[in-house]
Amino acid sequence: MRIYLPEIKRSKGEAVDLSFRGSFHDFFGRDEYPAGGSIEVIVSACAESDKVIVRGSMQASLDIECSRCLRLFRQEMHTEFHEAFLIVSGSADDEDPDLLATAAANELEVRGNYLYLKEFLRQVFILDQEYSPLCRPDCRGLCKDCGTDLNSGICDCRLDSQVDLRLIKLKELIR
Repeated sequence: MRIYLPEIKRSKGEAVDLSFRGSFHDFFGRDEYPAGGSIEVIVSACAESDKVIVRGSMQASLDIECSRCLRLFRQEMHTEFHEAFLIVSGSADDEDPDLLATAAANELEVRGNYLYLKEFLRQVFILDQEYSPLCRPDCRGLCKDCGTDLNSGICDCRLDSQVDLRLIKLKELIR
């Protein structure tokens, strides 16, 4: 996603709206999120003297792996952002757009006629993700001994290991 700065400057303080709706593969690239998902980004930008003010929201629906049971599940995310980018004089026509996007995200500076937001939005998205996503709040995870998904049921090794060592003789009497 990129913003054409001369158009923003001509609007004289008025906000210019942009939007993107599509897949993660189209927006971030196939390597970033191989499981897939969809994303919608709405951006409003306006120029103020030597700055570009960017406001917007991002909604995503992402196939992600549960940190306990390792199942894929669909996670819905919503985040809003607001940032000011400093316009630096100089030409950037011959520079790589990916390098300009990285500079814009890391240094909050813009050179040339375009503000490339791909890297900035990727960082906003990463910061909004949960550190240990769960498929549901009461996810029981995997058995530490045999790896059985405990959400599906109790495994046999777990039943044997729950017996107190002092009561093993009583268990033998029941059999």
